[in-house]
Amino acid sequence: MKKNYFYIYIVAALTIILPLPPYFAYGITAVIQIYLLACAGLLTKILLERLDMKKQVPVIVLIILTMFTIFYKQLLILYSPVMALTAGYSLYLVCFSSYVLGNILDSVGFSPWMHFFKTFGRITLFSLFALVFFIFRDIIAFGAVSLPSSDGIKYIHLFNVKYDGHFFVSIPGTLILLGLIFGIFAYVNRKLMIVQRSYKYNDI
Repeated sequence: MKKNYFYIYIVAALTIILPLPPYFAYGITAVIQIYLLACAGLLTKILLERLDMKKQVPVIVLIILTMFTIFYKQLLILYSPVMALTAGYSLYLVCFSSYVLGNILDSVGFSPWMHFFKTFGRITLFSLFALVFFIFRDIIAFGAVSLPSSDGIKYIHLFNVKYDGHFFVSIPGTLILLGLIFGIFAYVNRKLMIVQRSYKYNDI
């Protein structure tokens, strides 16, 4: 992983994962929202560029993302009023996340459709990380996996937790878990870079 994207993933984790309710069910809703916003934002950007309105892209894209977030929250209210109420304003934090906006607006050196596929590749990687993190936290905290439900969330029980796992779903616990994960990633990434450099020097 490139160093700049490593730090982008850290910021994304803090601005998207941290404000959400600490359940896998809400991770699913956030990932669906990220894909919806990315698709709407990218298509809007491509259309505006074809209309020679590049200067207006940031403002109009932000307006479109806000509108789609409102629309998405209304759909969530129809499906599960409890989930929509619990999620609160965290859905809007996903909308205004620098990670989402940055991936949509950053198209340097790419054709429109290449940018489209590149962005969805990055979002897919982050979404997989987010979902794995949410489900891991569910399991170690509750011994269960939470899923979206029209009545709120429902649990698939896996095992009985014989300790108080609520720390892992608190903000300090989440920060510690994210810190450990990114620390391991940084260590492995650094070792891989050393190996790559050694191979490069050996070839010389």
